[in-house]
Amino acid sequence: MIVAIDGTPAVRRVATGTEVYARGIIEALAATKADRTLRVYANATDAPAWLPSGVEWRGIPFPRAWTHWRLRQALRRERPDLTFIPSHVLPFALGLKSVVTIHDVGHRREPRSYSRRARWYLEATSRYAARRANRLIAVSRATADDLIRFYGVPGGRVVVVHSGVDLRMRPQDPATVTEVTHRLGIIDPYFLYVGRNHPRKNLPMLRRAFSEARRRGLRATLVLAGPGHEGAPSSDVVATLPYVSPGDLPALYAGALALTLPSRFEGFGFPALEAMRCGTAVLASNAGALPEIVGSAGILLSPDDPGAWSQAMLELAHDPALQQRLIAAGSARSADFTWETAASKTWHVLDAVARQGQAETIDS
Repeated sequence: MIVAIDGTPAVRRVATGTEVYARGIIEALAATKADRTLRVYANATDAPAWLPSGVEWRGIPFPRAWTHWRLRQALRRERPDLTFIPSHVLPFALGLKSVVTIHDVGHRREPRSYSRRARWYLEATSRYAARRANRLIAVSRATADDLIRFYGVPGGRVVVVHSGVDLRMRPQDPATVTEVTHRLGIIDPYFLYVGRNHPRKNLPMLRRAFSEARRRGLRATLVLAGPGHEGAPSSDVVATLPYVSPGDLPALYAGALALTLPSRFEGFGFPALEAMRCGTAVLASNAGALPEIVGSAGILLSPDDPGAWSQAMLELAHDPALQQRLIAAGSARSADFTWETAASKTWHVLDAVARQGQAETIDS
């Protein structure tokens, strides 16, 4: 069986959730492919250094409309048994069996967080995949429910497969944490946010809550790390890190008093799991998939209650016992999310669709 994969998200230099997922699932599928053939197509020239041996590479750079023209053209010419799209966008009029992973439908949940053009594109591509893919993989039950609610997808066509966590995410020794944080200019105790600077991430609320906690005696800084923070307001107590290398990220997590994830909506929530795996307490909103992913291993609060967030930050900073309880709970919780498990469940779907165009529903 030949499985073609759109690998473009996996080779982007700056990785947010969909890019992390694309690389993680490609590596995990490759490690368990047995006698199947994996063929990765990407809008790039050279294969990435991390691409596992035994995986076929199709680098086909193209300046625009890559997915709907160049990728479709290549797939229709080579006709694999199945096409797997790890990130939403199924080529129009592909005419081949396909499985598409949907990470969220945030444009439906938080439309004001997107431009009109972005909403139009996300709606068009999500609706098309929902109607035309043989099966949809949802990275959370929350996303699966949204696909059923907003697009009328029959429940049997949506398979929930939770993502895994990169093995590099693990507790770090104190010397490594000190070296990395000092090199990044972080000296004081800090709360951490990891992710894009995007309206649905609710960062203005986080800043208000942090400021209130400072007024009430908090002695810590707030570090905002991830794409889009260039030019964002910073001060002596709020630091922005537009880019943190993957090698430094585990130490940045491990050194924090807690991860703060105040999003108004998340389809999965990689930072929460990564922080838990690195031995960091998690303070997250109770919106979208975050309760499903974090469970009882973190503090979950309304994204519209800065007072509660302020109080939680004060408590975490001043109660080491609470911090340690959350760290222990997070370590146990995050152990349930592995790429090996995700790959096994994904292969079940891919094999079934390639064989007969049907796949059983799998509980994640």
